[in-house]
Amino acid sequence: MEFNLQKLCAITIIVGSLLFLIAAFSPVSRVFGETVAANKLEIIMESLNQWKITQFLFAAGAIATCIGVALTGMLFRDQAFSIVILVSVVLLFIGAIFWTWHVYLRAVDPLSFTEGSIPAWLFVVYTFSTQAGMIIFGVALLRMGLPEWSGWLMIGSMVLFFLLTVIFRDMPPFVYYAITLVIGVLMYRAEQLV
Repeated sequence: MEFNLQKLCAITIIVGSLLFLIAAFSPVSRVFGETVAANKLEIIMESLNQWKITQFLFAAGAIATCIGVALTGMLFRDQAFSIVILVSVVLLFIGAIFWTWHVYLRAVDPLSFTEGSIPAWLFVVYTFSTQAGMIIFGVALLRMGLPEWSGWLMIGSMVLFFLLTVIFRDMPPFVYYAITLVIGVLMYRAEQLV
């Protein structure tokens, strides 16, 4: 069987996206809809192992998605737009580092999480770095030979999420990975990219 880097890129992005979405929709993640700190802590403590696994899946999902984009950069290393993918990877990697730090703190100290005392700047850096990285990846998608709407979907949705983040001061990050899941599937199904 011949090695296919394009399929590997796609599968890595798909797996990363799915890991993140599984974490976001796990039963213990209902804690994010709860507004009372004591209730949040009770939900977490009732399923502490599930909470820790979920935080691991959140981190693994962001990292795997970033790796998938990095592999895509390798796939297009001879193309003029490969530098665009590299910039995207750097931003996504920065975001993944801060996200991993954030979810690690949530896993080891649920009380701080429920009281809102985990440093907010970790999430802020993750959010804006990831959104910027995905916007830039969307620019690269316009050159890859996928349907043009895929690049515009990535760019438009991330710009919208950025605006909503500024307006509401929050954005559930699973929405980013719903978009990367679509992109990963498109990449997997494509015959041959540019």
